[in-house]
Amino acid sequence: MQNIRHRIFGLLGILLVYFNCSAQNTIPKIDTTHLLKKFRFLAFPAVSYAPETRIAFGIAGIALFRLGNDVKNTAPSQIGLGLGYTQNNQELFYMPFQVYTNRNMYNIYGEAGYYKYNYYYYGIGTHEIPRELYSANYPRIKISVLRKWLPHYYAGIRYQYENYQIVQTVPGGELASGTIPGSQGSITGGLGIVQIIDKRDTVLYPTKGYWMELALMFNTTSLGSTNNYQQYSYDVTYYKRVYKNVVWANELFTKYLNGIAPFEQYAFLGGNKKLRGFYEGRYRDKHELILQTEFRSQLYKRFGAAVFGGAGFLGGDGEYVRFNLPKFAYGAGLRYVVNKNDHLNLRLDYAIGNGEGQFYATFGEAF
Repeated sequence: MQNIRHRIFGLLGILLVYFNCSAQNTIPKIDTTHLLKKFRFLAFPAVSYAPETRIAFGIAGIALFRLGNDVKNTAPSQIGLGLGYTQNNQELFYMPFQVYTNRNMYNIYGEAGYYKYNYYYYGIGTHEIPRELYSANYPRIKISVLRKWLPHYYAGIRYQYENYQIVQTVPGGELASGTIPGSQGSITGGLGIVQIIDKRDTVLYPTKGYWMELALMFNTTSLGSTNNYQQYSYDVTYYKRVYKNVVWANELFTKYLNGIAPFEQYAFLGGNKKLRGFYEGRYRDKHELILQTEFRSQLYKRFGAAVFGGAGFLGGDGEYVRFNLPKFAYGAGLRYVVNKNDHLNLRLDYAIGNGEGQFYATFGEAF
């Protein structure tokens, strides 16, 4: 399963930042160069409760800074760090990062972490089963190095590694049977090509323009993978200011798997980015298409709000996605600007999917 961090600790997720954004060419106008060069760090303890974790507590932080001499034309870099523990003996170490070199010539981003966690498994595709709780331990490394070749075009390579060790399953359950690829554990090792076109006006809170990413990943036994398979993904977001402080944001995301991939690498719906309102991994299959829309508005000084909705579609072997079986979610949230220089928001969202509500607290926008 990908994008794990946002379901792990609730309020701890406020500080475990996954900046799934990329280099841009226009930097927000700040008062002085001195402010742009300023190093900023936020850190504090957090406590939350969820059925999966019971009481969870930890510490986390985020550092914001700019590299190079031309800080006015260099995007802000971010490095996050999180440590957590739960009443269910779940442990997490997570470090996301996004680094821009001078004038955004190179964009280096990704994540490194180690997880000991419990998940719910609900089956694959249209084959749904009563949820099964399983435990997995794994390190994860994912890094992308992109170079700017044209004013708005970046291309480079991505490497990913994950050693997914399943340590406990439900006796007699589907995962325990070993019939699901990866249910006895798996290793993912892959190398791929990433291309990005970025014409947003800012990185952390775009108000106009668009961003596109095309990623082609090849996981092979020669790179350490348990099996050979390929992952293809396309992500495009579009932003438009429709009235004063109101921004209309839209996203189309699709993922396609080819070959024998472990189930935790399958496409899924849910989490705090890809169709808020569903438990992360509540629905999964080899392929997916997600459409999301959101209206964002600044209300008063540092405070803002948003309303959003989306639809998700999944598909398996022999099909792209099942358009006749959509999954819908919708919700609303509050925003608080914690860094006015770069418009970094604290995001509090409540979303509903299948009639059940989910709460999310994190930094940065969903897309």
